[in-house]
Amino acid sequence: MDPMRHAPCILLIAMMCAGCQSNAGTGALVGAGIGALAGGAIGSSSHARAGEGAVLGAAVGAGSGALIGHSMDRSEQRSTYAVHNEPPRPITLEQVKAWSVRGVREQVIIERIERSGTVFHLTAADESDLYEAGVSDAVIRAMRDTARR
Repeated sequence: MDPMRHAPCILLIAMMCAGCQSNAGTGALVGAGIGALAGGAIGSSSHARAGEGAVLGAAVGAGSGALIGHSMDRSEQRSTYAVHNEPPRPITLEQVKAWSVRGVREQVIIERIERSGTVFHLTAADESDLYEAGVSDAVIRAMRDTARR
């Protein structure tokens, strides 16, 4: 058994496992490996030019893989930017009441209040209305605490 016969497969597996810090780099590596194998096989079977086919396949595969990976990198950057740069949205008394009625856990409501940046200036009538809607003491206390920001 010729150990060099399995070298391309071992190289492809090593490249796929190694990866890069970006999808573009990983795509180029994987594309080059797959392209080299495919090009070598096609070149060998059709014209007895496995080497030339492998080189051409590697080039085409690397370019294609890099383009696909680059597109994936851009998509990830856009979604990350959108999530982390979204301004906090204010919360209304009506939303807090609706969450309580729907059974949202009080800790979840409190976290939403804290992340929103909303400052509540609750009147006695507001607090009474919140109690009547089933809003917990802990949530009302968290709403009151926002006035100290």
